[in-house]
Amino acid sequence: MDSYLFKQMGKPLLFAAVLLWMMPELLLGKTYTNKGISSSKLDCSSSKSFLNEAIIKLYLSTGNLEVKCFFVPEIKGNGEKSETIHLFVSRGLAPSLTVTNSTYSGVFHFNLSLETANPSWNIKIPREAISRNKGITPVEQWFVTLSLQEGLETFTAEGTLLDLLREPILQWKIGKILPVKKFFSFFQHVKRIIITRSPCANDVAVVGITCTSYCLGVYIGVTLSGFWHENDTRWYNVTENICTDLDEDCVASTIVEMILTNHFLVILTSMGLYVSEDLRYPKDHLSFTRIKFCGFDMADFIVAKLWYNERCLANKEDFEDDYLAITFEKSRSLTETDTCFYSKDPFENWQPCTPDTKKSRRRRISTRLVSFLIDQEMNTAIYLLRDKKQCRVAVRNFYKGSPKEKLKFPSFKFPYSFYPATGMAFHPRSHFLYVYGSQVWLSYDGGNSFEVVANFEDEIIMWSYHSFHTSSIIFLSNTTTLYFSKAGLYSYKKMGQSRFHPVCVYFDHVGSETLVYLSNTSLDGIDVAMAFTNTSLLQVDEDIKFITALAPQYITTSQIIFFAYVPRNSPASLTRDLEFQNRHVGRRLQLKTTGFGEILKLMLHEEVEGFPSSVMINLQSPFEIETPKLSPCLNSAIRIERHANLFKIILTSVQVADQFLSSDIEKTVVIPGYSSLLIINILDVKNALALATMPEKVSLQQTIEPTKWILYNFGSTNATEWEIITPPCKFMIMHNTVHTSKSILKYLDVGSNLEFSIKVLTLEDTSIRRFKVPQIKVMAGQPYLMDINTHAYWDETDSYTLDLNIINRYLRKGVTSISFIVWQSTVLCETPIIVLTLKSSCSYSKYMNYVPKYEIKGEDWEFGQHKDERGFNMIKVLPINYRPPSNMGIAIPLTNNFYNADPSMPRPRNYHPLSKKSGIYKQCLNKTHREDCHCTEEMKKSENIVFSDCKEKVARFLYPVLQYPILLHIKHDELSIPMDIPYLVTVSEVNNRKNWKLRHTVKNEMKRMKTHVESLFSDLVFNPNGLRLSITGSELFHFRVKVIPGVTFCNLVDEFQIYVDSAPLPFPGRVLVASLTAVVIGGIILMVFMVELFNVNIWMSFKNLFKKKNKVVAEKATDHIER
Repeated sequence: MDSYLFKQMGKPLLFAAVLLWMMPELLLGKTYTNKGISSSKLDCSSSKSFLNEAIIKLYLSTGNLEVKCFFVPEIKGNGEKSETIHLFVSRGLAPSLTVTNSTYSGVFHFNLSLETANPSWNIKIPREAISRNKGITPVEQWFVTLSLQEGLETFTAEGTLLDLLREPILQWKIGKILPVKKFFSFFQHVKRIIITRSPCANDVAVVGITCTSYCLGVYIGVTLSGFWHENDTRWYNVTENICTDLDEDCVASTIVEMILTNHFLVILTSMGLYVSEDLRYPKDHLSFTRIKFCGFDMADFIVAKLWYNERCLANKEDFEDDYLAITFEKSRSLTETDTCFYSKDPFENWQPCTPDTKKSRRRRISTRLVSFLIDQEMNTAIYLLRDKKQCRVAVRNFYKGSPKEKLKFPSFKFPYSFYPATGMAFHPRSHFLYVYGSQVWLSYDGGNSFEVVANFEDEIIMWSYHSFHTSSIIFLSNTTTLYFSKAGLYSYKKMGQSRFHPVCVYFDHVGSETLVYLSNTSLDGIDVAMAFTNTSLLQVDEDIKFITALAPQYITTSQIIFFAYVPRNSPASLTRDLEFQNRHVGRRLQLKTTGFGEILKLMLHEEVEGFPSSVMINLQSPFEIETPKLSPCLNSAIRIERHANLFKIILTSVQVADQFLSSDIEKTVVIPGYSSLLIINILDVKNALALATMPEKVSLQQTIEPTKWILYNFGSTNATEWEIITPPCKFMIMHNTVHTSKSILKYLDVGSNLEFSIKVLTLEDTSIRRFKVPQIKVMAGQPYLMDINTHAYWDETDSYTLDLNIINRYLRKGVTSISFIVWQSTVLCETPIIVLTLKSSCSYSKYMNYVPKYEIKGEDWEFGQHKDERGFNMIKVLPINYRPPSNMGIAIPLTNNFYNADPSMPRPRNYHPLSKKSGIYKQCLNKTHREDCHCTEEMKKSENIVFSDCKEKVARFLYPVLQYPILLHIKHDELSIPMDIPYLVTVSEVNNRKNWKLRHTVKNEMKRMKTHVESLFSDLVFNPNGLRLSITGSELFHFRVKVIPGVTFCNLVDEFQIYVDSAPLPFPGRVLVASLTAVVIGGIILMVFMVELFNVNIWMSFKNLFKKKNKVVAEKATDHIER
C-alpha cells in the first residue's frame, strides 16, 4: 500500500521539490544577491538592437516593441535550439519580460506559439502599454529582466530599454559629421577623454576629447548604447556651432570639461563656457551661447572645472532644478567678484558662489574654493575650501536661489594629512557626499561630519565615477590607478593601473564598469573593455594590510581582539602606517596557514602601551596554534613577573631543550582568562620580555603549566604571517516593493503614509554568529521633512528585518532620500545599499475622477446609441458649432466655448450682437476644416473644456434632473478611493449657466472648517461625499469640480457634462404680469404729469361730484316719505 501511494504521489512531490529548490527563500519581495554579469543561455533582441552583446539593449520607437528570445551560446545549432524551445513550449513555458524603473513596473508574457523557420519566442508590445507620451523630454530609462519562469531565477537575463523618441540629445544633429578617418588622425594628439551621461538614461552619453595644438577644435561623439554596439558613436565637429563669429582663438580652442544636464549640453573650452539651447525643442542646427565672466582669460579656462549634482528630473517638481557651478584654479584678486559662479536651468544668469560681504572678501583672498555643490534635499550650498595647509568643508543655507552668509554648521576641518583636496561629488540619487584628493572622505549628513574611506600615500584622486544602479564607485588617480568602492561603505579595494592611455571610466545604465579608450581597430574610433580584467589593468595586490605584529586577546570563544604592535619611539609618520584603520572594518583577517575571522569594530586607545589600535573580530575558523616542534618553550611551565613597563616570561623547566628561540619574537602567549603577552625580546633561552594587551589582567607570580597556555604566531619578523583580505559577500538584501528597480521613488501627499520593509539575509552558518548586531544603518537626507518611525527585529528565519512607517504630516514640499546600508557588507557585494527616495509632493499618477451614475460602453459611444431601461437614448450628438444657452435665453449663447466645432460650417444661434462677439475656437483655431483640427479619439472623449472643439457626444438626461449623485474618486496607481473629508470641493459651471443647485451633507465636525474655508475663497465649498445635483434648465451643462488647496499638493480637477433634453416650454405668466404692472404704473405717472401740466384741480372736481350725488339721493328719499 505504501509503495503504491509513493508511486502515485512520487511525480507531484518531485515536481514540488524541484520548484521549491529553484525558488528564492522569500518571494514576498525583491532580493539582491552577489550576482555578477555572466553569459546567460537566454538572450533577446528587438528590431533596433544588436545581437551577441554582453548586455541586452532594447529600444522603443514609434511602433510596437518587437522582442525575439532565443538560446545562446551553450546550445549550438538551430536544430538543437528548436528541440529545446519546443520542449519548453510543450511544458507550457515561455519567457516573460519585466520592465521596471523607479516608478513603473510591467510584466509582458511571450506567446507559446513558435515560428517554425526560426527557433525563438516572439512578442509584440504596443508602445502605449509602456509609454503613452511622445513629447521630447527626459524620461527614465527602463531596466528589463527576461526569465523563462516569472519569479524564478531560471534562464534569466538583464538589460535596458531606451525610448528613442523622447531622449532630448538623440533628436539633434549636434554639428557637422566628422569622418572617422579624420578622427583617427587625432589619436596621437589626444590628452584626455571626457564622457558625460544623460542623467535619466545613462546609456546615452556624450564623449569629447581634449587635444594638443595639433588637433584643436571641438569634437563630440554621441552614443545611445553606452559604447556597447559596434560603430554606434557618431562624431561631430561642433567648432562652427560654438564659434559663430569664426574667431581665430575660438576655432583653435579645445574641450576642457563637458556636462549633459537634463535639458542642456554645457561645454567648457579653453576659450570659455558655452551653453546649448534647450534640447527639448529640436531644430536643424544646435546653437550655443557663450557665458561671459569678467576678468578671466584663456589660461584660467584651461584649468577651470565644472561641478554638477546628477539628478534625473523626468517628473520635475517646482522645487527641483538643475544647478551647475564653475570654479577657477586661482586665488581671488581684489578686482574679481569671485572665482566660483553658479547657475540653474536654463543657465543664463550666473551668480558668485560666495555671499558678497566684507568679511567673506577678506577670507577669500587667502582661501581657494575648490568645489561647489547645491544640496537640494537640505537646501544648502556646500563649499570645499583649501588654504596653504588645510582643507575644510563649509555649508550655508540656500534660500530663494542664493546662499546665505551664516553657516548652517561649523566648518568641518580635515586633518593636515588630507592635502590637497581636488573635488567633491554626491553619489547619484542619494545623500552620500564624497570629498577626494590624497584621501577619500564620506559624509552622510550633507557636510556636517565626515569619516575617512581611503588614504593614499603617493597618489591623488582626480575624478570619481558613480553608478546609481549598482552603487559602485571608481576613483581614478593621477597615475590612472583605479580604486573601487561601494556607496555608503567605509572600505575600498585597489584594482590596478590602466593599460590604456588616455582612458575614461564609464558606467552604463545597468552599472557595468568599463574603460573607454581610443582604438584604430574600431569602426567609430571608440572601444570599451571591462574595467577589472587582466587585459584592462596591471593587477596589483590590495594595500589594506600593514607590516607589524598582532597580539590576539580572547574575549569569548568566538570573539577576539587583535592589538597592532607599534614599537616604542617609532616616528609619528610610521605610527599611522602600523595601525588599524576604518577601511579594515568588514574585511577578513586570516593566518596564511589556517584560520580567519571577520573584523567587526575598530578601537583606538592610548592607555595600552605599544598597542594604539585594535580590532574586534568574529572568529569563523579557528587559528592555527604553534607546536612544541616549532617552539620548544611550549613544553615548559611559565611564570610571569613585572619588568619596568614590560613583563618578563620565565621558563621554569630545567630541561635544556625547553627554551626560547629567536623565531619566537613577535609570537603571542595566550592564557585563557588572563591577558595575552606579545614577545618583543629574548633575553636568554629561559627569559623573554613581552607587552601585555591587558596589563591589569596579567597572571603574576603564578606557575602556569604547559597545558594551560598556548602560542600564536601573528608576527612579521621574516614576513607577515597574517593578511587582511576582502571576504566574499555573505549578505542578501531585499525590500517589499517588487514593482520597482533598486532605486525606488515614492510620492507622499499631505496626510499620506507609506509602509516599507527591508530584510537582510545572512549567508553564513548561524552557529557561528553569536551576537545579533543590527545589520542595517538608516540615513535620511532630510530627516525633518516627514515623520519616520522604525521597528527592527530578528524574524523566525534569523534574518534582520527593518519596518518603516513614514507619514507626511506637513504642508511642506521637498525631497529626501532614505538609505539602507548593510554596513557589514564588503565591496564584493552587489547591492550593499538600497535607496528609497521620497517626494513630499503630488504624484504624477494621482488624479481625481468623476464616476458617472450610468456606465456607457465604448462601442455605444462610437455608434451614439445607448438605451436605458425605459428605452431612452442616453447619448446626445451635439450640433455642429454648438454653444450652450445663456441666461438671456436659448437663442442667445454668450460663452466662448464651442462644441463639435467645424470652422467650415455656419454658427447656429448667432444672431444677437453679443453672440456674434463671443465664441473662440481652441483646437480648431486658424483652421478651415474640422479635419485640420486633428482631433484624436482621446480628445473627442475628453470632458475637459480645453478639448471642447472636439467633443461630439455627451451624456443625455430627461428633464428635470433631480438629486443626481456626483461620485468622485481619488485614483493613485491601482487604487481608487471615494473622496471624503478632508477633501473639500468647489463646483462651477464653465459656461456661467444658472438653473442648477447642489445639495450635500455638512457634518458637525466640519462646519467650522467649511465656514473658515469659505471665508478664504469666494466660492461655496462642498463635502464631496454624498454630493447631489439638481438641474432645472435645459441643454448642455458643463461642470468643473476642484479640490480646495491646502489639503493636498495635487491640483485635483475634473469636469463632466450633462445634456438635459425634453424640457417644457417656459410659462409666460411671469412676463405678462410684469408687462401689465409696468403699463399700469406708467399710466398713473402719465396722468399725474398731465394734471400738473394743465393745472387741473382734480380734488375739487371729485369733491363737487360727490356732493351732487348725495343731494340727489336725499331729495328722492324725501319725496318717498311724503307720499
